[in-house]
Amino acid sequence: MSDTVTVEVAQGTLRGRKINSKCKGTFYSFQGVPYAKPPVGPLRFKDAQPVEPWPGIRDALQEGNISLQLDGESKQLRGSEDCLYLNVYSPQLPKSGTDNLRLPVMVYFHGGGFAYGSASATDYGADYLVDQGVVLVTVNYRLGILGFLCLNDPVAPGNAGLKDQVVALRWVQKNIAKFGGDPNNVTIFGESAGGSSVQMHMLSPMSKGLFCRAIAQSGAGFNPWSFERHPREAAFRVGAALGFSGNQPKELVEFLRGVDYLTLGRAALDHGISQEDKQRILVFAFTPTLEIEVEGVERFLPASSLELLESGLYDGVPYMTGVTKDEGLIAWQFADLKNPETLTRIDNNFGRVVLPDTRLPENYSKKDQAVSKLRHYFLKDKPLTEKTLPGFIDMCSDLWFSEQVETTVKKMAKLAKAPLYYYQFSFDGSFNTCKVKGNLPAPGVWHLDELGYLFSTTAIETRAIPDPASVLTRSRMLKLWTNFAKTGNPTPKDDPLLPVKWEPYTSTSPCYLEINEELSMKKHMFKERMQFWEEFYRKSLTS
Repeated sequence: MSDTVTVEVAQGTLRGRKINSKCKGTFYSFQGVPYAKPPVGPLRFKDAQPVEPWPGIRDALQEGNISLQLDGESKQLRGSEDCLYLNVYSPQLPKSGTDNLRLPVMVYFHGGGFAYGSASATDYGADYLVDQGVVLVTVNYRLGILGFLCLNDPVAPGNAGLKDQVVALRWVQKNIAKFGGDPNNVTIFGESAGGSSVQMHMLSPMSKGLFCRAIAQSGAGFNPWSFERHPREAAFRVGAALGFSGNQPKELVEFLRGVDYLTLGRAALDHGISQEDKQRILVFAFTPTLEIEVEGVERFLPASSLELLESGLYDGVPYMTGVTKDEGLIAWQFADLKNPETLTRIDNNFGRVVLPDTRLPENYSKKDQAVSKLRHYFLKDKPLTEKTLPGFIDMCSDLWFSEQVETTVKKMAKLAKAPLYYYQFSFDGSFNTCKVKGNLPAPGVWHLDELGYLFSTTAIETRAIPDPASVLTRSRMLKLWTNFAKTGNPTPKDDPLLPVKWEPYTSTSPCYLEINEELSMKKHMFKERMQFWEEFYRKSLTS
C-alpha cells in the first residue's frame, strides 16, 4: 500500500491515500472519517456526541454510510442511521512533526431538502477545488425523521441534523491542521438545503467562531421547504401509523427508538407530511424548526431564521449568496407538469398549493385576495396551462428560492457588518448538472446546475463533452469561490481569467455578478418580480 499515508488526529491515527487528480496532479484523500458517535440505539434522535478515540490505525480509504433516505430511482430506502462521517481532501500534508501548513479550508454541506443527498464523491468530487490550493471537507449529517424529529419537548427539542453539522465544524477546528488546513480560515458553503444550512449557521449561536466566511448557494434559512411549522403533529402522525396510541412525547420517543430504522424511515415518508401540505409541490417531512429552551442544552435556532436575520444578532463575516436563473424548473422533478390534468388540479387548488409557500400567516384572513394578486401577476389572470406555465415557473423560483435570497441580501446590507457578494448563475453549458443527467422537459438554467462547475462528478466526467465556454466558466467559478475562501474577496486583484471586479452588494448599490459566457456586473436582480413581492408582502402583512 505504497500510496497510503497516515495522519494523527485527536481521536487516533487515520490511514488515507494519495491519489491522482483529474487535474493531472495529486492530492490526499481521507474518506469515511467519523466525527461523532454513531447515533443509534439510545442515541437515536439525540444531539451528536463527540467521537471516541480508537486504538491502532483506522482506515479512511472509503466513504462512510450515508444517511437513511429514499433512492430517487429505485424508490427503495438506502443508507443507515450510523452516518456521521466526513471526508477530507488536501493538496498537501504537513511535513512529519510539524504543522506549518495553513491552507484555506472549505467545508461543504450537501443539499437535498434535508431529506436526501450525501457527501459522496460521485457528486462532490474534490479534484478541481483542491487543485486551487484549498482543503475540502464534505459532511454527511442525519436527514429526515432521524435528523429532525421535534416534539417541542426536552426529550426531542429538534434540529439534530444541524447540530451534527456543528459537531463536524468543531471536529474541523480541532483536527484540520493535521491535514494542512488553517482552522482560523474556514469557509462553509452549501447548495439548496446546504445553502439554507449555511445561512442558519450564520445566525445560530452554536456556530459562532467555527468559520470566518460563508457561501449560500440557492438557499436561505427561511425557504418555505426548509422549515417545519408543525413538527410535533408530524411526529405523532408517524407514531400513530406505527401503532402508538399515547400522547406523551417521552413515551413516543421511547416507542420510536424501538422501531427498526427502515420501518421508521418508510413511515416518516408515508405519514410525515399532512394531507393539506401534500397539496404543495416542494415539501419535505421533518426539516429544521424552532427549538424550545432546555436548561443546559444548546439551541441551534432560538428563533426563526428571518427573525434572527432581522435582529442582526449574528457574526459579521463575509457572505456570498445567489441563485440560478431558473430555480423554479425544479417543479418538473416533483410534479408531472406535462400532464394537463396535473395543471388543472394545481389550478383548481391554487391557493392550497401556493399560499403555504408564502410568508403569509396560516390564519391569514384575505387569502382570496392574495391568490388573485398572484394569479394576476404571474398568470395574467388566465388558467394554468402549457401557455402560462412559464409564469408559474417564475413564481415557483421566487416562492422557493429567489425572493428569500433577495430578502437576505437586502436585510444584511442594511447592517453592513462585512462584504456581501450576490450572484446569478445563468450559464447554460455542457457541465450544467441537470442537463448532464438528461431528460429535461424544459430549457433553462436549473436548480443545482452550477455544481458541475465546482465539483468533479461522475455523471459529468463520463457523459459531458467539454466545450471551451464550459471549461472557461468552470475555471472562473473555481477561482471566484476559492478566492473568496482565501481572502474574503472573490476578485482581490487583477486577473486575466476574471475580467471584472465583483463589487459588494450594498443598499445604495444593489449589484450582482451575472455568471454567463461573460462575467458582468448588473443591478436589481429580477427587478420587476422582486418589486412585486415587496409590495405583495407590504400590503398583505400590514392591511
